[in-house]
Amino acid sequence: MTLSLRQKRRQETAFHIQRTTLELSEDKGLENVTTEEIASASGVSTRTFFNYYPNKEAAAVGHPPKFTEEQKDALRNGSGPLAAEIKQLLDQHIAKLSAREDILRMLGNILKSNEKARGILEGYLAEERRDISNALFDRVGNRQIAAALAINVSSAIGGAIMLWEHEKELSLHAALDVIWEGTMGASRLLASPVDQ
Repeated sequence: MTLSLRQKRRQETAFHIQRTTLELSEDKGLENVTTEEIASASGVSTRTFFNYYPNKEAAAVGHPPKFTEEQKDALRNGSGPLAAEIKQLLDQHIAKLSAREDILRMLGNILKSNEKARGILEGYLAEERRDISNALFDRVGNRQIAAALAINVSSAIGGAIMLWEHEKELSLHAALDVIWEGTMGASRLLASPVDQ
């Protein structure tokens, strides 16, 4: 999907406000930063700030990358091994997140201490899980299995980010590979007729 010039500018402004929010929060803590300070440091009016975000916590979370319709259609209509197609979806998503690792690190610091920001992010993640679950349901035909798979997609991304935050030598992609290996190992254990 190609964005219009206006949409690109809107995205850039939203991202600039998010980055400014995170940078100010690194110095003072999000609870000690006002929306007026964020707006001023971003070079926008307070009114403009509120056109983009309802509060400073939402500005800190920003607009995390979503799964595209093309990605969801690939899951929905795929004919290859489901595990390989889910891994491809995860790799594509981690590639988007890798483009803004500095934002991810700053946001991670805020999420550790700000319950409201965590709630906003969880709302976003729940919506994404629902979309992935619906796409997978169209493929597997079982709502519970589709929901479990969608939870695994979301957990793999969250687990990769957490591992990456704690293991500084790992890239996000390498962290995802470690998490994926564990997920596949756990799946094999669950599918095994006897405990190994």
